[in-house]
Amino acid sequence: MAKYGRGLNREVVAAVNAALITEPFSTKDIRKLIKIKNWKPEPTENHINVTLANGASDKHSVTYKKYFLSVGGGQYEVKPQYKGRDWL
Repeated sequence: MAKYGRGLNREVVAAVNAALITEPFSTKDIRKLIKIKNWKPEPTENHINVTLANGASDKHSVTYKKYFLSVGGGQYEVKPQYKGRDWL
């Protein structure tokens, strides 16, 4: 079972699609989402960094869903195939 809603990355995808987060986003934007969702305990900074990086890395586990594109400087965007109302 996911610790944060449907899973941190999936919740980020939904937040971008719902315009709660604007692209490109960073860990700072994820912190705002965590406050909005009132998740307790809050994920650590390391957890957020690793989750975003793994969600954008084609070299990470083949079973890990790759929702994001890294645009550099710690900034990410949701891949086009995960945009739209189906991902809310």
